[in-house]
Amino acid sequence: MKALSPGAFQSLKSVPTDLSEVWLDKNLGTTASDWWTDFIPVKRKGKGQTSESTGYPTQKPLSLYARIIETSTHKDEIVLDPFAGCATTLVAAERLDRKWVGIDLWDKAHEVIVERLSSEGVLGKDLSFSFNEVTLTTTPPDRTDDGEVSAPYLRPKTMIKEPEGPKYTRQQMYDHLLDQYGSRCQGCDRWFDDSRYLELDHNTPRSDGGLNHLSNRILLCGPCNRLKSNTYTLAGLRKENKKRGYMAGGK
Repeated sequence: MKALSPGAFQSLKSVPTDLSEVWLDKNLGTTASDWWTDFIPVKRKGKGQTSESTGYPTQKPLSLYARIIETSTHKDEIVLDPFAGCATTLVAAERLDRKWVGIDLWDKAHEVIVERLSSEGVLGKDLSFSFNEVTLTTTPPDRTDDGEVSAPYLRPKTMIKEPEGPKYTRQQMYDHLLDQYGSRCQGCDRWFDDSRYLELDHNTPRSDGGLNHLSNRILLCGPCNRLKSNTYTLAGLRKENKKRGYMAGGK
């Protein structure tokens, strides 16, 4: 039994005298593990191309999606695929008598989805399902959450236009800040006898909409620059340095 289904018996050090302790029902089979190896990948081109291939670059096996849907939903429940692609989820859901919603940014998504449903035999005269039942809408639904963002940290950042005027090179920015602040790291207040220890960085990170403009540039030592990364502003970096005791003089 261990040889035929090692995953189901891997916790057993020996075969128990009373096999009822194993709690397996031979009529139901063994519980599937979280590592599925019994699916053949969809090959798009050349020798060995699978019959269900549509040429879509990230297409997955229909049997894989059918297993996921069948084990996680019941008949007439709704399956949502926010990245519908070539409609694999939708075909599997329709075959399993689930209601479904597919969303995709691609402008030809509707055409591809209807074609896929038809080629897989889901759409046709022999079925109650018809082309008219595939409803396409490009209008976003009305929000019912008062505009709240579910994950604020994923909110897209708006890049502000750079101010008008002459464009400074990196070297010009470096030289200007060196004249203004001397050979001092603005992150930990340490002074260096050689300005080559200082690196040009942004106050507000570019990932948070920070400008490349001189007004958003600072000079940091290597350790401060690595700690700051694209996470902290200068104020946040100094606060973190104080908490860790990295400030010059321990302040």
